[in-house]
Amino acid sequence: MKGLQVTFLIIFSCALSTQAIRQVHQYIYGYEESIIASAEEFFEMKEEIKLEASTDELLAEYEASQKEIRQLRESDTTKEQFQLRQENAELFARIDALRTELQQRELMARELRDIWIFSIAGFILIGLGSLLYSRGYGWVGISLILPGFLELIFWSSPSFSLGGALQEYELLLVNKIILTIIAFVLLFGLWFVSRRKWKKLEGNDS
Repeated sequence: MKGLQVTFLIIFSCALSTQAIRQVHQYIYGYEESIIASAEEFFEMKEEIKLEASTDELLAEYEASQKEIRQLRESDTTKEQFQLRQENAELFARIDALRTELQQRELMARELRDIWIFSIAGFILIGLGSLLYSRGYGWVGISLILPGFLELIFWSSPSFSLGGALQEYELLLVNKIILTIIAFVLLFGLWFVSRRKWKKLEGNDS
């Protein structure tokens, strides 16, 4: 049992520490725009949309652009989609950029919500497992502690960004860094408690 716990300590601490390094790196440097892309009109438009703080304003603009496109289609039903896009390239480019940004923000918001839902489930598993372990049900306790830590490792793993939702992505990184620190403290806290228990058992044996 002791050897198994040492193995899990090494594996989990390695996973959490490498993730923490990557998350801090991403938080410091963030998303870096290409120096070539930033000079082009379409990418300037995307950059402007990304920097808009209000998601409600972007959504309102997206709905207004959709309405404008519907009116264009209804005004001349003989034109095909390709022809409409050619004649209104800027409008279609903007609505594409708005759609991409809104989807990114929605994705990040959903992931931020899920991080703490599943992490709380992980904490509950670790708590129940630790309680059972302390009551003498070693293997049953370990069988709950392990999936609990696996949940924490999975949900604290680095996220990837397509370059949008900058504020949401930064908030997501901060939450993952906090979760990683909590998981580290919990992991080594349980380790020291187990170590004290082993020493007490060794003292009783002697």
